[in-house]
Amino acid sequence: MAAVIALEHTRMWPGAVAAALVAWQEAVLMGTVDRAFFRCVCEECTGDAPRRRLQQALIGLPPWAGAHLYALVLPLDLYYLRRTSPMSPTSPESDWTWWQQRRRREDPSAQRRKGPTC
Repeated sequence: MAAVIALEHTRMWPGAVAAALVAWQEAVLMGTVDRAFFRCVCEECTGDAPRRRLQQALIGLPPWAGAHLYALVLPLDLYYLRRTSPMSPTSPESDWTWWQQRRRREDPSAQRRKGPTC
């Protein structure tokens, strides 16, 4: 816990890791992934910003603390992977992260589309 607090006070803001974990959980478990492909494309709704913050925390934490955080993130990532299928990037040089390269399984033709934002 002390490592997370130190990271938040130096590279993020107080409560950033907990907020990102809750937002990623809501994006994965509450259907926000569906919104990513059909309605809202803002980073907070798609889960991209929270998952990106979690990745930054996982990289910035000491290994022992990162392992504890990863134990909380891994079940959500696995659930997200089960609900989605790989989507090829738009270009070979794409800098999309693994969670951005996924689409819903129910609709194989679904692509990221521009849509209204929150």
